[in-house]
Amino acid sequence: MSALSIDIEKYLQDIDPDNVCGDDLEYDPAFIALEQAIIGKPEQEIGDTIQEAEPPDWKEIKKSAEALLDRTRDLRVLVYYLRSLIALEGLTGLSEGLKLIDTLIAKHWDAVYPRLDPDDDNDPTERVNILMALCDHETMLRPLQLVSLVESKALGRFCFRDFMIAAEKMTVSEDDNAPKLGTIEAAVQDSDIAALQSNLASIVASAESLNSLEDFVTQQVGINNAPNFEALRHLLKEFEHLLSGWLESRGVDDIDAPQVDPESQDEMASRPQATKKSISGAINNSQDVLNALKLICDYYKKNEPSSPVPLLLERAQRLVGKSFMDALMDIAPDGVSQASIIMGAKSEDE
Repeated sequence: MSALSIDIEKYLQDIDPDNVCGDDLEYDPAFIALEQAIIGKPEQEIGDTIQEAEPPDWKEIKKSAEALLDRTRDLRVLVYYLRSLIALEGLTGLSEGLKLIDTLIAKHWDAVYPRLDPDDDNDPTERVNILMALCDHETMLRPLQLVSLVESKALGRFCFRDFMIAAEKMTVSEDDNAPKLGTIEAAVQDSDIAALQSNLASIVASAESLNSLEDFVTQQVGINNAPNFEALRHLLKEFEHLLSGWLESRGVDDIDAPQVDPESQDEMASRPQATKKSISGAINNSQDVLNALKLICDYYKKNEPSSPVPLLLERAQRLVGKSFMDALMDIAPDGVSQASIIMGAKSEDE
């Protein structure tokens, strides 16, 4: 993977010993200007003239976000910064931006903006809603679908959306100049293998940061208030599957994992229970179990609100990590004394 283009360590440092995350700049002119700039310019009709919409100036947004991050540690600015990195640097920008958000939140959860309000029982809703922008279709998922995954000097660049259209998994208007699947496959064969490996490494690193972020926030706010990043995680799985297949078609089976610097590895290991989830979706630990149960509950609450399944699974969530006797106390308190007698008798026999 290419060298980091942003200085993550710089933004992990305290802004001031007495004010580690700096000031709240929500009403600062620079913050307000950034929020306006990231919208871009909508189409305007002036008399008989129509001025076409203009996309955001991502170079200026990146510059403005970095200037604000010198003065504040704000989740909103971090998300805007991530979007600019994706627009300018593609998958490398995604992996670096997610790593920055993940590590900064883990280090400065108590002080990062917007602050938790003790008078409102430290309600995390505002923070969670900001983080859920990572799964917004228009501002995050769609731009990622347009990021280059493979590049051929002869045939050009192709993104995930190009592949989906070529494979007839996505419909488009007749006016769209859709690429042919054979063209994309030819581009894969003509591309630089190291570039494909780098893209795959960025995807795997992004998924690890996303899962680590979700685990950490879940530990802080509780599973019922935690963000659900499944939409972005699913897209990353699609990217991984596609790139793995392309590399296999080039005869590359053993794909090197992304390099992790020792300091970053130590920082990740120091977090309490900040477990990593496999990008494949496998269940590897109790936190994965809790996340899976939460996803199932969310599905039923949204699609089958009358189903009793969430009630049962929410009870199951409480049992994760408990001993047999603690679980029995939760399920059938009246049976605890009888179980104690039986287990005691068994112990005496042994």
